[in-house]
Amino acid sequence: MNKNEFKDIISTAKYFTKYEPIFIKDTLEIFAYEALSKFDISENIISTEEIFRELHHFNDLFFELEKRNKLKQINDFNIDKKLFVNFDADIVVSIEQQKYWSDFLKKHSKNLVVEITENGSDDETSASVMRDFALWLNKINVEVALDDFAQEGSMFSFYIMNQSKYIKIDKSFLRMIEKNKNFIPYLEGLLNTIRLNKQYSIIEGVETQEDLDLVQELPCDYIQGYYFKNQAIIK
Repeated sequence: MNKNEFKDIISTAKYFTKYEPIFIKDTLEIFAYEALSKFDISENIISTEEIFRELHHFNDLFFELEKRNKLKQINDFNIDKKLFVNFDADIVVSIEQQKYWSDFLKKHSKNLVVEITENGSDDETSASVMRDFALWLNKINVEVALDDFAQEGSMFSFYIMNQSKYIKIDKSFLRMIEKNKNFIPYLEGLLNTIRLNKQYSIIEGVETQEDLDLVQELPCDYIQGYYFKNQAIIK
C-alpha cells in the first residue's frame, strides 16, 4: 500500500475499542482493562497489527492515527479502574510528538498505564528508541507495563524491564507449558524475580480451565485472556 491508500483506510474505516479485563489472580476481581484497537473495514473486523506495522513507514500518518485512537480510547472509558493503553515508541520521537504526548499523558495519568509494545519497524535503531521511550515515560511519572515478555522474536532488555512497573508475560509461555511441563519452574523463577524487584506480573493467554488452574498455583499477581471474553467491553 502507498501513503494515499493508508489515508483512505484511516479516513473511511470504522474504529472501535475492545476493553479486555485484567484480573487479580487470587480473587478474580477485575483490576484493570486493556484497550485493544479494532478496525471495521468492508464489514470485516480485523486486528490493527498489520496496518500498524506498515504505518511505521509513514510516521506522520501513524502519529495522527494514534492521536485520534488514544483520545477515543480514554474518552470512551468511564470505569473507575486502571486503563492499560498500548503505545509504540516510534510515535514519540520528535520534539512535537513528545510535547503532545507529554501533555496528553499527564492530563490522564491518574489511572493510566502505558504498555510499551514491540515496534514493527525494521530499523536497527528500534531498540534504542524503545529504551529512550521507557526512560521518558518514567521522567514524566507515567506508569509503564512491558508487553509480550518472552514472545517469540521479541527483544529482551533488562533496562526496559527495570523501567516497568508491570511485566506482561506473553501467552506463548502457557502454550509452551502445555507441551513441556519442565517450563513451569522457569516461569516460577521469573515471577519470583519480578516480585523481588517490587514489580507486578500479568500472565496473558489464559484461555481454558486448565490454564486458570495452572496460574492459580503460580506466584503471579494478575491474569488476562480469552477465558474471560464474556466480560470484555466493546465501544
